[in-house]
Amino acid sequence: METAAQATPPKRRKREETRERLLKAALGVFARNGYDRATVDEIVREAGFSKGAFYVHFNTKEDLFWAMLEDRASSMQERFLLVLQPNAPLRDNVRILLTAIFDIEKQDPEWPATVMEFLAHAGRNPVVRERLARIFENWHQFIVEMLRVGRENGDVRGDLQIDLLASSAMALIEGTILRSRLQQDPQHLDTVIEPLCGLLTELLESR
Repeated sequence: METAAQATPPKRRKREETRERLLKAALGVFARNGYDRATVDEIVREAGFSKGAFYVHFNTKEDLFWAMLEDRASSMQERFLLVLQPNAPLRDNVRILLTAIFDIEKQDPEWPATVMEFLAHAGRNPVVRERLARIFENWHQFIVEMLRVGRENGDVRGDLQIDLLASSAMALIEGTILRSRLQQDPQHLDTVIEPLCGLLTELLESR
C-alpha cells in the first residue's frame, strides 16, 4: 500500500521538509534569543539553508512566527480529536486529554520558552496581542464544541453556561502548565494528572 509520503510528489515533499526545518530552527532561535533579537540570518543558518529558501516560504520573520504558533495549535487539535474515545466515561477522556497536552509540553523542551516569548511579544505589540487573542478564542471555541458534544451525550452538566465551563477548564490547565514552566520542571505535570483530572471531572460532569 502506498504511504502518504510516497504519494506526495518529490518537489512538494522537499518544500514541506524545508518549511519544517525552518520552523524547527526558528523554535530554537526564538527560545534562546527572544523574538525581537532573533534574525532571519540566524534562523536560516541553524536550518542549513540560504535566505532565498526562507523567502520561498515566509515573507517576514513575523510570518514564520505566526505559522509556528498556528501549526502547533492545529496539530494539537487534530491530536486531541484522534485520542478522544466517544463512548468512554468523561473522567477517562479528561485523563486522555491531560496526558496528551502534558506529553506535548514535555516532549519539546524549547516550546515552553517560546510560548512565554509569544506572550511577552504580545504584551509589547497591540497588533500581535489582537491576533494572539483570536488564536486563543479559536481554542476556546474548540473546547466549547467538545463540551457541547459531551452535553448532547449526557456527560457534561447542563446547569452552567458552556462558555464558562470551557473558560474554567482552560484556566485550570493553563495555570498548571504555567507553574510547570516557571518552575522549569516539566515532570511535575505527571504528578498532577490524577488530581487535576478529578477536579475537572467534578467541574464538568453531569449531575
